[in-house]
Amino acid sequence: MLTHHRKEKILRKAGIPVPPFPARRLPLQERHLRAAAKVPQEERDADAEQRAAVQAWRQAVDALHAALAEGRLRSAHPESS
Repeated sequence: MLTHHRKEKILRKAGIPVPPFPARRLPLQERHLRAAAKVPQEERDADAEQRAAVQAWRQAVDALHAALAEGRLRSAHPESS
């Protein structure tokens, strides 16, 4: 199975524009990584936003890669269309 980053590379090589990987809205603060430190709500919200953005990015890459693969399959076997 191909990773999403590998699919992205295949799409880029094929000349298909791919949305950029989403960056985290706030930089991760190392002080919040310490065991006793409380993570502010804003940090937790930024994490949730990034998880949602990454999921949407993965879905977009999957859809683009599936369309590319389907197009290649159809061009390789035009009689089955």
